[in-house]
Amino acid sequence: MGSTASADNGGPNAKQKKRARLFKVSPYMVIPSRVGGFSLFLKQGEGYVLYAEKGELFTDAHKERLGELDVEHLYVKAEDYPQYAVYVQDHLEEVLGDEAIPVRERARAWNDATVSLAKESFDRSLPKSMDKRRFGKIRSLISHSLKFLARDDALKELSRFISEGNELFRHGIGVMVLTVSVLNTFVKDDADLLVAVGMGAMLHDIGKLELPEALFTRRWDGLTQIEQDMARSHPALGVGLCSSLPLPQETLQCILFHHELEDGSGYPSGASGDLLPSYAKVLSLCNEYDNLTRGGKGKKKLTPFEALTRIKSRRGAFNAEMLKRLIAVLSKAELA
Repeated sequence: MGSTASADNGGPNAKQKKRARLFKVSPYMVIPSRVGGFSLFLKQGEGYVLYAEKGELFTDAHKERLGELDVEHLYVKAEDYPQYAVYVQDHLEEVLGDEAIPVRERARAWNDATVSLAKESFDRSLPKSMDKRRFGKIRSLISHSLKFLARDDALKELSRFISEGNELFRHGIGVMVLTVSVLNTFVKDDADLLVAVGMGAMLHDIGKLELPEALFTRRWDGLTQIEQDMARSHPALGVGLCSSLPLPQETLQCILFHHELEDGSGYPSGASGDLLPSYAKVLSLCNEYDNLTRGGKGKKKLTPFEALTRIKSRRGAFNAEMLKRLIAVLSKAELA
């Protein structure tokens, strides 16, 4: 605890980063036996003092000292935020599962990690010219979802999702970014719907945790009929896992309908056309696109052009208007 620094009181959003040298982080992210790739500061009067050097090993003494000082916030330099974001992602499971940490702080850690992963997906999937205001809507959506997820049982389920299906969680965030971006082209004044659908997109594959992983890494035509039926049960299993949480009906519908198709060839119900809500059609399409461009175990990673070509070849499976809107978002074309 040596050098001092002056800074405005900031947070990890773009505007604050520009005017602030430091921003707030949770003291509960100081995890003993972990090295931080960022320096930590304490606020002292109108200035800031160094608490831990970049690369320093966090110890139980660090944690105890923070408790003695009754510290509510630590601060990280804005230029260190990428390293802090990676640190939060790497230790999110550990934080979410620690019942000694208040629910509010665990929820805050989930929010920070999810925003960081969403930004990675936004930058990976969408044109470089997509403006910051559009990502701001996604950041706000994630923050508003805490109204439903900032509770012990929900955080425990999220911890399990991340620990047992980390790639599923990342895929869900990728699908959420695409789905919300497409919905924003025609849903203008319904923030509650966007939050509900965003949560459904993030959690859509949670039911896969109840089934053997091999069902989803082997070729579909290599599965027996029984195994195919098991794989097709994951949307209903996902709804079952989330049914005890106070989630909006649209969130549960997203989880249940994310493999339904326009022509009725999807599952689990085989619903088609007007029987499917528009947001479920968008989610189904964006789920397919993200799967194709993400690749994974035993799956070739396709380019955006290859993925869209394959989707178009499945005539009638996906809603034509929603496909048009996805292509427009990917190319940043303007839609009326």
